[in-house]
Amino acid sequence: MFKYLKKVLKDQRGFATVDGPLFSLEARGKIGNAMVFFPWKGRHAVRRWLKPTNPRDIDQKLIRQKLASVGQVIGKFLSIASATPNGSLATVEWKTLTPATQIWNAYIAKKALTDLSSDAAWTALMDAIDGTAMVTVWQNCAADMGMKTLYATQDAYATDIPPEHQLAAVAYAAVQAGYSDISVNMSVAPATIEEADVSLFVSNMLTDAV
Repeated sequence: MFKYLKKVLKDQRGFATVDGPLFSLEARGKIGNAMVFFPWKGRHAVRRWLKPTNPRDIDQKLIRQKLASVGQVIGKFLSIASATPNGSLATVEWKTLTPATQIWNAYIAKKALTDLSSDAAWTALMDAIDGTAMVTVWQNCAADMGMKTLYATQDAYATDIPPEHQLAAVAYAAVQAGYSDISVNMSVAPATIEEADVSLFVSNMLTDAV
C-alpha cells in the first residue's frame, strides 16, 4: 500500500518527513488510530497517532482562570466595538496605547498577565481588592458591565472567579499601559484606587466613541 511512501528521517519530535504520501502530493488527517499526516514547515510529515489529552493539573487551572478573567472583560470592549465604527471610548484609547506591531486586545492580556503571571502576585492583587471598603464599587461596576462569575465547574479553573476580580485584572493592565483615566499605580497600592477611577474606566467601556 505504501510502495511510494519514502521515510526520510525521524527527528526529535517523533515524526518522519515523507515524499508522495498515500500515492499523492499531499496528505492530511489520520488513518484509523495509527498514523497522522500533516504539513510541517513546508514539508509533508507523518507521525504515530496519539490520543489527545487535556491536562487538569493546578498550574493549567490557574493559567486558564487568568486568561478567562481577562477574556471576559475584553468581550465587553468588543460588544460595543461591533456596534459602532470606532468602538467604545475604552477601545479607542486602548488602540492608541497599543504598539503598531501588536493587536490591541492581545496587548490588554499581555499587560494584565506579564506581572500577574505569578500566582502570588495575582492573589495579592485580588486580596487587596477584597480587603478594601471599596470592594462594593468594584462589584457594582462589574455588575453594570454584565459580568458573571466564572465558576470552577467541570474542573476548568482552580477557584471561582468573581466579576470584580475579572475587572481588577484588566484595570491593572490599564494602569500598566498608561490608560489616562486610571491614575493609581495598582502594582504598589491597588487598594487605594479611587471610586471615580473605577467608575470612569467602566463607563468608557460602555460608552460609544463619537
